[in-house]
Amino acid sequence: MKHQRDIIVKPLLFILLGVAFAIGTGCSQEKNPLIVYAGKGLNRPTEEIRLSFERRHKIPLTIVYAGSNTLLTTIRKTKMGDIFIPDSVEYIKNAKQLVTTSRYIANHIPAFIVRTDNSKRLQSFADLMQERVKIAVGNKSMTAIGRITEKIIAASDQPESFRRNIVVTGSTVNELLQLVVSREVDAALLWEDMLQWPEAKGLQLVTIPDTINHPETISVAVLATSTNPEKAALLANFVATEGKEIFAKHGFRVK
Repeated sequence: MKHQRDIIVKPLLFILLGVAFAIGTGCSQEKNPLIVYAGKGLNRPTEEIRLSFERRHKIPLTIVYAGSNTLLTTIRKTKMGDIFIPDSVEYIKNAKQLVTTSRYIANHIPAFIVRTDNSKRLQSFADLMQERVKIAVGNKSMTAIGRITEKIIAASDQPESFRRNIVVTGSTVNELLQLVVSREVDAALLWEDMLQWPEAKGLQLVTIPDTINHPETISVAVLATSTNPEKAALLANFVATEGKEIFAKHGFRVK
């Protein structure tokens, strides 16, 4: 395996075209869907929220999933969309004038995921720093978990060993999880709630010491680009209230 192989499955162009198609299709059908941008790792609770919201309020949603930074770039380029739910509140802060309001939903806890039958008997953070351990991490320019990885590395007492063991950087958490499932890597730095995913069967967590870990806050934001701010505010309120219970059900920590 080539060291530091980058995986980019969803180029920005594809997402831009997808947003344009979604909005154009919605208008042609006169359904006027709300356009929601959500982090790829949040798709399970977000899809359940979508079904519940559409059933109750009869307002259709079109959801665009990708890495959080890719989504923010898309919002800036298209000047389109109603709601932004990234993997980290930092992307909402970086959006600045593109956001009108935001509310807390849940917390995202970084953790390593390994196979339960891994031959290297990886059980602790220290085990992952040993030689010949293959680690996958997120692309810091595209994903929230990639940006957080840099903070964890910097806080670690073995940053050189950590960087030496990174053999793959991926553009989404889904890709990173699959790398562990397919045994291409020994471990991936992801979010602990992902262990509840059906694809994570046969996997287990290796926790990161609290002294160096960087939990993230997940919030929902109403975008200044919304063409229907009242409906967007209704959805944001739904996500920040009933949506919190849905996120908790999917393994997220909620205050």
